[in-house]
Amino acid sequence: MSKKRLVKILILSLILLISWGFVWSWFITRTVRKNSKDSNMKNQHAIVKNIIVTETQNEKKYWEFYAKSGEYNSEHNSVQLNDVIGNFYDKNEVVVVSFKSNKGNYDEKTKKVVLNGDNLFVSKDGSQLYADELIWQGQDKDILANGNVQFIQDGKIITKSQKAVFNSTLTNFKVIGKTKTKLFADEETKKKYTQL
Repeated sequence: MSKKRLVKILILSLILLISWGFVWSWFITRTVRKNSKDSNMKNQHAIVKNIIVTETQNEKKYWEFYAKSGEYNSEHNSVQLNDVIGNFYDKNEVVVVSFKSNKGNYDEKTKKVVLNGDNLFVSKDGSQLYADELIWQGQDKDILANGNVQFIQDGKIITKSQKAVFNSTLTNFKVIGKTKTKLFADEETKKKYTQL
């Protein structure tokens, strides 16, 4: 047998072997491909610890938060969070509001952050907002507060209500429903009254 003929047989054998490998791998992965189209495979969950999530717009930091643990759900494109702290920024990347919460949820589609449990927002001017639920929907949207809302501004305004709406920097607000508000002219007057 000539060398030419031997080389042709080896090349042909190699081509047949590679072709057989592709066909065999197609049959083997058929079940995996079928399962990946199955709706049960689309909903993936991941439990993670020490999560840091940062959102940027136009290469500027919009907000960020850190959670000790959480669970990602791919079907809802959301992250459930535990023991959350974070900051919201203005257009110049200056912190306008910091917060802490026991639990939270971040929706990747709507970019909405919902905080539940023991919530505290503190603005850069020192105003404090407490509520059972706080909903942040963006720099240009209002913060919604629900359940046992208490707002303290400059130590001179203390208000308590079941619902309230705040601008994103906590400088303007509207209380909704039955409310109780106290105004103090100065520290001396404030000392005469008990806080809410």
